[in-house]
Amino acid sequence: MSLQDLPFKQEVEQLGGKIYSVGGAVRDEFLGKESKDLDVLISGIPMDQLEQVLSKYGRVDAVGKSFGVLKFRPQGGEEIDIAIPRTEKPSGEGGHKGFDVTSDHALPIEKDLERRDFTINAIAKDTEDNIIDPYGGQEDLKNKIIIIVNPEAFSDDPLRMLRAVQFASRFGFNIEPETMKMIQGTAERIKEIPAERVLTELDKILDKGNIRVGVQLL
Repeated sequence: MSLQDLPFKQEVEQLGGKIYSVGGAVRDEFLGKESKDLDVLISGIPMDQLEQVLSKYGRVDAVGKSFGVLKFRPQGGEEIDIAIPRTEKPSGEGGHKGFDVTSDHALPIEKDLERRDFTINAIAKDTEDNIIDPYGGQEDLKNKIIIIVNPEAFSDDPLRMLRAVQFASRFGFNIEPETMKMIQGTAERIKEIPAERVLTELDKILDKGNIRVGVQLL
């Protein structure tokens, strides 16, 4: 499903909302790869109102509502994540759950992209095909390089270290030297991450990536 196919598109835009595709789907489009994941971000509409609008067009699961995320399944379609802009701050608890998440429908899209892991994943596209790329992710895709967005990203969520290796092995990219130094300096903290989440990233290296590259980087 593309942004144009979203059944609620017209009503959301009539209410003053802006709809974006973010993250992996945008990255994969630039890489010429088919992406199964469509992550949608909608700004300009409060969460409660957005939930009411979406419920007219399919089933809404509000399990992630406190984190600014709704699960939406259109009639006869696949479930997609729909979020409003968010910021994250480490809570000091460690690991991927150690965040205080604040969602704000009025937050600029650029602020939401700021919390993402790598520049290649911090790109958004709106329904008019305008690209929002505050961190130069398109250039890094061309240069086949993985660069961290935020210097605190690995200490905030150590799983991102494995994601860097996973992307490098899958896409044939290099990890930028300073980013690699940050990974090496934070490597010990991978122990904070639950084993099943680590396994998910390792599976992607084995199933989709160049295993030799993955092993060398690990």
